[in-house]
Amino acid sequence: MIVIRYYSKTGNTKKMAELIAEKLGVKAESIATPLASGQVADTLLLGGAVHMMSLDKELKEFVQTLDPQQVKEVVMFGTSGGVMSIEKKLTKVLEKNKLNIAKPRLFLHGLAPSIWHITQHQREELAEFVKDTQKTY
Repeated sequence: MIVIRYYSKTGNTKKMAELIAEKLGVKAESIATPLASGQVADTLLLGGAVHMMSLDKELKEFVQTLDPQQVKEVVMFGTSGGVMSIEKKLTKVLEKNKLNIAKPRLFLHGLAPSIWHITQHQREELAEFVKDTQKTY
């Protein structure tokens, strides 16, 4: 089972999660919706964004609630207005919580807060990311 969770302050990561979900035929949900008790995610696509040059504490706290027995692997994705990404910091939190990290990952850059304008190149990156994600499942 593929599960998508995201944390989005400006709406960009939410929109990215929804595009991914549409292509995978699943539902994207906020991290406010925990994984159901007993639910096992073969692949958890987990998204977030850079805010104040850091990983949001809400996303970090969500990761700390994840049980490695419940999540077989995590695929990271995210957005940012500049060139930074949450990849390194999110990787540290996932590893600390003994969660397996899959190779596919996508971080879209240059997205202004609350203004979702995805370029054709970014759409192509997203499509390739979804294909790679399906290969891991």
